[in-house]
Amino acid sequence: MHKRLSSRHLRFAMLPAAAAVALALAACGGGGGGSGPGGVSLSGAAIDSPMPGASVTITSGAPLADGGSVIGTATANAQGSFTLSVTLPSGSVPIFANATAVGRSAGSTPLELTSYLGQSDVLASIGTLSTINLPDLDVSPVSTAALAVYAQTHGGSYATLGPATYASTIATYRNDILAIAAAVKAVGDNYCTPQISVSSTTDLARQIAAGATLSSAASPSTALATAAAVLGGSCAQLPALQVAILADPDFAPELDLGDVIDANVQSVVPGTYQLQALVAETPVNWDVNTGSGSVASTGTPNPAEVVVDPSVSIDASGKVTSSDGNVSGTLVGNLLTLDLKDGAGHSYLVRAKIASLPTNLSSQQAYVIQGGGVNTGSQLLASFAAALAPAAAVPAWNGFSQATSEDGGARCATGQYALRFDLDGLSAGGHSDSVGGLGACVTPSSSGWSMSLATFNNISGDDGHGYTFSMPAVSTLTQGAGTPSSTVVWSEASGPTAPFILEAPSVNLTVTDSATSSSTTYSGNAYYVMGTHAMVVSTSGGNVVLNMQDNSLTTVSESSHFQGGGDGSQQGDH
Repeated sequence: MHKRLSSRHLRFAMLPAAAAVALALAACGGGGGGSGPGGVSLSGAAIDSPMPGASVTITSGAPLADGGSVIGTATANAQGSFTLSVTLPSGSVPIFANATAVGRSAGSTPLELTSYLGQSDVLASIGTLSTINLPDLDVSPVSTAALAVYAQTHGGSYATLGPATYASTIATYRNDILAIAAAVKAVGDNYCTPQISVSSTTDLARQIAAGATLSSAASPSTALATAAAVLGGSCAQLPALQVAILADPDFAPELDLGDVIDANVQSVVPGTYQLQALVAETPVNWDVNTGSGSVASTGTPNPAEVVVDPSVSIDASGKVTSSDGNVSGTLVGNLLTLDLKDGAGHSYLVRAKIASLPTNLSSQQAYVIQGGGVNTGSQLLASFAAALAPAAAVPAWNGFSQATSEDGGARCATGQYALRFDLDGLSAGGHSDSVGGLGACVTPSSSGWSMSLATFNNISGDDGHGYTFSMPAVSTLTQGAGTPSSTVVWSEASGPTAPFILEAPSVNLTVTDSATSSSTTYSGNAYYVMGTHAMVVSTSGGNVVLNMQDNSLTTVSESSHFQGGGDGSQQGDH
């Protein structure tokens, strides 16, 4: 059943230009509107599904569950939205938003979510914050999962938490956070029940993070397998929930790049650029924020498509326009909101993060965009990845750091670099099992790649709570219909011409379940946008998304300054 766009989605789409200007000025320190010295006005939302009447608590030093100091409270409205003013502590102290649902049925797991907002001194200097310029004011399963992983990897302490360490956590453990967020939503929306003792959904996130093998160079993530085992091994919604979160316009930006608001910079130099975008629809016709629709496959997604707009302008106020009228929107900090039309008559509402590509990857300053969107006609969610570059810019696909030893679980030759992917349920149908990982070695050239599958072991074990799991693995990666080859050749997309997007035609990706020996092969054209976190295989049944672990390909900067290393901000590279 089709539905109308949610009010939250419309709010982002219809942000007036004047409001965008005011928010951009606030992001640069030119706006006030706080509650006095050290004060700040906060407008956000608690969004698992709607959390009407949720109790919202702002704390300093630590989340509420960890004994953080309470500095403000509010009650959310029927849509989970809240507004309050708080006086922040002096110094650089981490600030958190915490939300607790009311009216949960007896015996169900308490729905509690938390989010890191930034450091007190920076937030106070800005004065007025909303989900337009600080996406983590959405207290959500994604932000809850991110903090659970942060706590697990920092000994449960928030003493060193800051924008840079938070953003680094998101970049390094993105796939773990996605899996844990899906488990939080599964329980929060009453799809599944924990089979272990948990005090809340926040505690659930922490226990999964503690029991899982988190992403590392030595082994693939087991976060989804651990989550599935903790939820009894039969939580069929987990894969589709990941699909929905990864493509949702509100949740997807939380998985990328942290928040440039803490760097106090506009992330794009005003000018005219070419937009080279990859849109990959999911089969999920569902609004993550309202819970309407179903997490089952309810639509037929369009094949992944490359969309090129030759003339997209961004002015100093953050207004985005295009000469053909097919692209419009706003940019505040590094949060980009777009209305995008393709050549086939499809229209998408997109929210995404934008960051600078390092100098070694492009002949002129260029940017990478990552986020999610919704087809405004079919209401299917879609992942969105794009490059924004001057028309004459030339990419350098051999500009990435190259590996000389084992990296990402794959042993690669000198002159190659290793890639690692987690296929955490992100199949064409949205319902595949957790997959242990894909290792690949890439031999780059200036205008493309040769990529071969690297040996990677199947993963099985104990989730830390007495439940066992076994993860399928990619068994073959071939190209073409003739004699199978272990090498996949990628070249710059040519139909339409998009040099910052690589395309590999006729790729066959086979996943074998180690427990049953059954195999599934996904076949179609594959795509990768420079600097983004995922590859897409466009099949006849939908679009398969291969999430990439953090590596040299994904090292980009939020800053507007075109450089290859640090971005000069408080956040660093992500």
